[in-house]
Amino acid sequence: MDYKSIDASNSSQVNELVAKFSNDLDDKGKLQLPDDMPDWQKHIVRSEKRQRDAQSELGRTQTQLRESEAVNKVLSKEAMGIIPTDFEMSSEEVAALNKLKHDDPDAYRLEVNALEAKAKEFQSDKLKKLQEDAKNEATNSYQATNRVTVLQEFRDANPDLVITDDVLVNDVPPRFMNDLNNGKIANYHDYLVEVSKYLTGGKEVKKDDNGDPHNIHGMTGGKTPGKKAAENAGKKDYSKITL
Repeated sequence: MDYKSIDASNSSQVNELVAKFSNDLDDKGKLQLPDDMPDWQKHIVRSEKRQRDAQSELGRTQTQLRESEAVNKVLSKEAMGIIPTDFEMSSEEVAALNKLKHDDPDAYRLEVNALEAKAKEFQSDKLKKLQEDAKNEATNSYQATNRVTVLQEFRDANPDLVITDDVLVNDVPPRFMNDLNNGKIANYHDYLVEVSKYLTGGKEVKKDDNGDPHNIHGMTGGKTPGKKAAENAGKKDYSKITL
């Protein structure tokens, strides 16, 4: 098939283009597209590749989530049952408790019950802290991975801009990242738009490709598809896309 002669309004030709090039990968899994391929064709093929990757990641993430929830439930139950036998008491306190056991068994039982309740509360607080730390670590890891994807997509949509990791670290004022972290800038894509304006002296940069009727970069959605997208995986028909 000669991609140069493809008619954008011919859905069969477009579907054939996607089928041919979306699986043309190098040994690192990167798409190998001809340099002279029209931009609108590149965007469609790249979009299909990203959707397939997202669907694969969704399945893997859902499996990990089910496993993690099961493990967390078991570990939480076990952790709450682990109560230190000495209740972190000093030797004097242990001696006094042992004496109470012989002198007044009822008072001893009340004291032990209170100590157990205190120990369980301590265990619960400690467990919540560990869970919160794990959640924060997972969130930070996802954000780091997602930002790499968003940055690459932004570079694809704005090939004339030079936004490297070195530029972001050394040439962009910290205020932009601070605004992103405190929510003044809504998301990483908007952060890149603001950075681009700064680097180009306020010149207009492409937020998406709505100006190109053949480009699908303007479509909304995140890296991980929602439930409906997962249910419709594999059912995509490019004949439904307006080009």
